[in-house]
Amino acid sequence: MSEPGHYIIAGGDAGARRLHVLARAVMPGTLDVLQRAGLRPGMKVLDVGCGSGEVTVAIAEQVGPDGRVVGMDMDERVLTHASKAGNRAGVRVDWRCAPAETLDEAGRYDLVYARFLLSHLSDPAAMLAKMLRAARPGGVLVLEDIDIAHHTHWPPCEAFLRYIEIYQETARLRGADPNIGPRLPALAIGAGAEVTDVSLSMPAFISGEGKSVARLTLASIADVAIDSEITQQGEISELLAALEAHEADPRSLQSIAQICQVIARPADD
Repeated sequence: MSEPGHYIIAGGDAGARRLHVLARAVMPGTLDVLQRAGLRPGMKVLDVGCGSGEVTVAIAEQVGPDGRVVGMDMDERVLTHASKAGNRAGVRVDWRCAPAETLDEAGRYDLVYARFLLSHLSDPAAMLAKMLRAARPGGVLVLEDIDIAHHTHWPPCEAFLRYIEIYQETARLRGADPNIGPRLPALAIGAGAEVTDVSLSMPAFISGEGKSVARLTLASIADVAIDSEITQQGEISELLAALEAHEADPRSLQSIAQICQVIARPADD
């Protein structure tokens, strides 16, 4: 989703499998914020850092044959999964393989969207300015991103807390902000937008695949965390086993990281 030097989560086919699980876990909240933003048939929409394309395909279904949807991501293998999802759904999407930072369009889209992108970038303000520029006059910007420090889980699990710590340390060493969520409104205003809607979402699970997101994410950042000397393979193996045991307890609860959702418009509209 971002340049390889900053994006800490493994990509490719393994990364796509994690993205599929995560997308299904958070999709209800995403569809809700898009509806509040006014997504409707006939719109031209850009999804920046679209990953495995679940949201992009859902947007294409909403805008219909009279609309146009572009999904942009730097990971060619992940985009292969996205393209297949679009074909299965029978929708038309223009899939573009390119880093988000290369976006250079002006006034072309009715809605510009990004989810879980800005928390991986060293200069999210510059990315926001490019996204806002890509929106046409009267257009709308929709952002979703995490505050990794805020989760809910029960019963207390040291492995879960250590996972959050490892994620934060790894991202920060790469110049990213894993707790960017609460900053999104201020960043949007700084980029020249008027924020019209802010909300928080934190899906939680006592069963099903959504309960595995923490474990899958830790496995996906393990190589970078080890290379950064934040942890070692032995600790990763122990943490993954502990998280799996926590998931298996039918009484336990795990949430996704808190997601901040922002709807904004160009301030001069």
